[in-house]
Amino acid sequence: MQLQELIGTLVGRYGIYAKNLTTQKTFIFHGDEIFPSASVIKVPILIELYRQVEESHLSLDHVLVMRQEDQVGGSGVLKDLTPSTEYCLRDLATLMVTVSDNTATNLLIDHLGVDKINATLRHLGAEKTELVRKLQRVPAETHSRINHTCAYDMALLMDKLATGTAISLAVSEEMVSLLSRCQGPVSIAKTPSDSPFIGKNDVIIAHKIGSLSNACHDVGIVYSPQINYVAAILSEGAPYSTLLTNTKRIGSHLARALH
Repeated sequence: MQLQELIGTLVGRYGIYAKNLTTQKTFIFHGDEIFPSASVIKVPILIELYRQVEESHLSLDHVLVMRQEDQVGGSGVLKDLTPSTEYCLRDLATLMVTVSDNTATNLLIDHLGVDKINATLRHLGAEKTELVRKLQRVPAETHSRINHTCAYDMALLMDKLATGTAISLAVSEEMVSLLSRCQGPVSIAKTPSDSPFIGKNDVIIAHKIGSLSNACHDVGIVYSPQINYVAAILSEGAPYSTLLTNTKRIGSHLARALH
């Protein structure tokens, strides 16, 4: 079954943009459609942090204090730790990416500035992605506007990280290394657990996941012996568990579609 045909059989709404980094061949399915961003909005926050490190000489050793009022629910570990504790920007970024920590993310948003994060998105060409508010502060269903993105924008950001053009090659490599430590299910590619023919050292996946009760996203870079590509799979409109199964089915076909 062809990938486009497969997507047509799946419940939910999907936005997909993927590109072979060698041949530039793309696969696009509703790549410009807007989705609630969930935690993939943490990718542009990471990029803005490293932009300020590179261009404004911000130190990753700079320390912020986590107050009790900063602690929010959802994913992460800082919500359960002792308030009035200091954390450096490097550690907050690591928590934001690896365990998708919402409290760490909000501390970074406050320090970096919403306007600067959005300005960097525009500078990089991501026109349909916007950070509207901090995470877990106002329930999304009671807020008139939510953080949002599209598959094209997220794949574009990953393309720039993969090619070292997001800021500079050195800091792009640091961000890719951090994204390769994301702890969460992979949808954008087959993994060793999916196939006995893939060795655990054969595929490197630098990615960020995002999830809501009715949304499931995975965006990132895939390096393998056969093909290197960037991909963004966004989905909503069904229970998370259903969407996770479906996005994994899509991801398992992506490399073949890009060959």
